[in-house]
Order: sequence, then structure tokens, then C-alpha cells
Amino acid sequence: MKLLKKALLATAIVGTFGANAATVSSTPVKLSAEGVAAKKSAADVPFDVDFVIAKETAAASKIVLTFDAGVSVSDLADALDAGSENVINDPNTGKGTIYDDGQTTGTKLVEFDYGTGSFTFDKFKANKTANTIEFVVNLGNPLTANSAFRMSFEGAAGVDFVGAANVAYKSSTTAGVEIETGTGVLATTESQFSFKVSQPYNGLIERLEKKTFSKKGDDSTDAGIDALKLTFNDKQTKLQAALIASTNTVELTGNFSNGGATTGTITNTENSNFAVSASGTAALSAVGSAVNQKLTISLPDAAITNAGVDSPITVTYDSGQTKVIPVTGAITAKVTATITNASGTPSIVIADSVDAGKWALDATVINIPYFPVGFTGLSTSVHFANESANKANVLVSAIDTDGKEYSGSLTDLAGNTVTKVSQGTIMTALGLESDSSYKLSVTFNIDANTGDVNAYAFSNAGDARQALVTSQEKGSDK
Repeated sequence: MKLLKKALLATAIVGTFGANAATVSSTPVKLSAEGVAAKKSAADVPFDVDFVIAKETAAASKIVLTFDAGVSVSDLADALDAGSENVINDPNTGKGTIYDDGQTTGTKLVEFDYGTGSFTFDKFKANKTANTIEFVVNLGNPLTANSAFRMSFEGAAGVDFVGAANVAYKSSTTAGVEIETGTGVLATTESQFSFKVSQPYNGLIERLEKKTFSKKGDDSTDAGIDALKLTFNDKQTKLQAALIASTNTVELTGNFSNGGATTGTITNTENSNFAVSASGTAALSAVGSAVNQKLTISLPDAAITNAGVDSPITVTYDSGQTKVIPVTGAITAKVTATITNASGTPSIVIADSVDAGKWALDATVINIPYFPVGFTGLSTSVHFANESANKANVLVSAIDTDGKEYSGSLTDLAGNTVTKVSQGTIMTALGLESDSSYKLSVTFNIDANTGDVNAYAFSNAGDARQALVTSQEKGSDK
């Protein structure tokens, strides 16, 4: 019971402290997080701050506002006469105004709104070194408990924001004894740019001719089409200290090439096979090696609105059902914005390693990276386990140590059984000389669903048996 009473007493004390704190509130200035990181500032920003007082503050008491490093009142101090001006109070309007010349003929810098309160302020000062503003409660009526007032800073006050910022309120008696304190938020930061893949490439390539998608894709009437849908958002006009992006470059990392000698154009899959839906002229090109090419898309400023609304971009691929579709592997997107208004920051990365889908064969693909055949005293073979009731067609391809390519097909794998395929059968299927030896990397392209067909490869040298490494990519269900 004693512990309970102590806990209740402690809670009451804490509640008393909270209730006696001044409330400081505002509609925070919103800054671009990317702009702040690039050392951009928001200059001469007009804003309001509201104060609700919890304790009576007697006449002649001093109020000090201390601003943190995210905001500067240096220009305001310079605009005042020796950093100080009288407050011009108007009882008819219930407002008090600070002008740069101390007279109503000057430029208005800051205004107090007393509402229906009977109090007023005077002796307004700004200290650029301490980054503070102070003023006193005028002689006459005190600032009573639960009173409220507003401070409105004009653009001419020259208050600059360089990041997220708070202000601390403190009132003190003429003897320097603290009356109450409070803090409030003046500015926040939020990301200016966002990017997402709203629809990835997801076509499964028909396994024989490889010129169409056997399923998925993006067009129910044209098997040669698949579409990537991207969404951009730029809040440039909604945020202070914002960056200006003149160009957004999307780099799609994935193998868009089917091999060849050219590096400027995607082999087989050409630049012209892609269409970009965007305002302005979008430039599309291939980069990288001939056997592993990326795709870059340069989007002009007109393609992406800067008003904080989503800008959809679609990158449509069309094989024309005549060009071989590349097996890309996992495709990831990186977006880089070219910046024109931040010295020392020519570009920023908006997003990186975003999943953009892939194009894969509609098959189970099994590769044996080292498979020697035709060597005296050495026998190699592959055992396929087809756990489906359906037979499975098998295409086989290989490359040798000289880079020469071979291809062929095997007899269908019967369902619900294990089939041994000898090195002789594989050599015959690939059209190899039976009296020659080869060191091959062999790939089996099998018309099978996920997990239906698995393989085990090994070599025999006399009585010794050694397993051969296999890698397997399972096909999707039909």
C-alpha cells in the first residue's frame, strides 16, 4: 500500500510538471531531406508560432526563445537597430509589430497577435551569436495563466532554415528566476524523391523458339509483350530547400543480351524492342559487355511532375515474336537524378537494388559446369528423376573449352521413373565425334514444373565414383 501511495504521488508530481510547461506549436516548415543533405537552405521563410502559457508571468518578466542549429535569426538581428527594436502595439487590433526602423513606416519583420489578451510585449531583441530572440512583458497587465499569443515572422525577417529545427521557450522573473519552459517543432525534413516498381517484368519464355512468352507477360493477345511499370514522385514544389532534378536515369541491371560482338546495341534484343511511355523524349540505350548488358533509360524533367503526385512510367518490351528473348536473371533498378541547383552535388541516387522482376525460361534448367566426355578410363552419366506422371521433353546444349557451342535433344523422360543418360547418349545428341574427348559445360532444358525433375551427375574411373556439381533452376508451375 505504501508503495502504491508513493507511485501515485510521483505520478501526480510528474503530471504537475507537465501541466505547468508552456505549449509551443506551429505548422512546421517542411524541408527536403535530400536538399538538406546537399547543404541547401530555405532562406527568408515566413512562419507562425503559437504559445500557450501555463503559469502567470508578471509584468517586466523576460521571455527568451532559443533556436537550435537548424534555423538562424542572424539576418533578423542585422535588420534590427543594434539588434533591438521597440514593439509598436495597437490596442485596436490586438497586435504588436516590430519594424526594421522602429516606426510604422519601415518594413514589418515580426508581429505579435495577442488575441483578446490584455498583455503586451516590448523591448524586442535578436542575438545572432546566441541564436535567440527575447522580449519582455510590458508594464501593466501580466501574462496570465492559460493566456496565448502568436508570433508571425515575415519573409523580410530573414529567418533561414538549414535542417530540422526546434525552438525553446523560457520565461524568467526580473530577478532571473525561471517561471516556465517549453519546446516546439519549427521545421521537419522528409524525403523529396520516391521510386517504386509497381509491376515487374515477369514473362516466362517459351522454351523452344524463345521468341514469345508462354505465360504471364503483359498482353493477353500478344505473346511477345511484357511491361515494366515504374512510379516516380518528386515533391519539389511542396518542400523548402528542394533540389531540382533535370534528368532521372533508370539503370536496369540484368542480362538483356543474347551474346554478340556489339556493345552499343543489345544483341538480338535491340533498343527498338523497348518503348517508354513518358512525357518528353526518353533516351534508351544498352551499356556493359556484349554478353552481359544493362539497360539505361534517361527520363527528362517533363516526364516526372514535381508537385508531389505519382508519375507512372511504363517500359514495354516487344519481341515482335521474331527476336530471341534473353534470359535476364534477376533484374534490379537503380535511379539516379541529375541535380542542377546544388553546388557540389551533381547527382543523387534515389533508389538502388529495387526488384524489377526477370525473364526466365518456362522450364527446369539444370547445368553441370564440368562434364568430361570421351576420355579413356573415365565414364560420366546423368541420372534424371522425373517424379511427375507426365513425360518431360529435354533439350541439351553445351560449350567446350574453346567456346564452341553444341545443341540437341534427348529422348523424353518417362514419368514416375529414374532415367540414366550416358555420356555416349549425350555426345550423340550434341553431334560430337565419338572417338574424341571434350571438357564440357552441359545444360539441360526440361519441360517440367517446379520440383518435378531432379538430376544427379557423376563420373566413374575404375572403381572410384565421384559426384559432379550441378546447379538447378526450377521452372514454374503450368
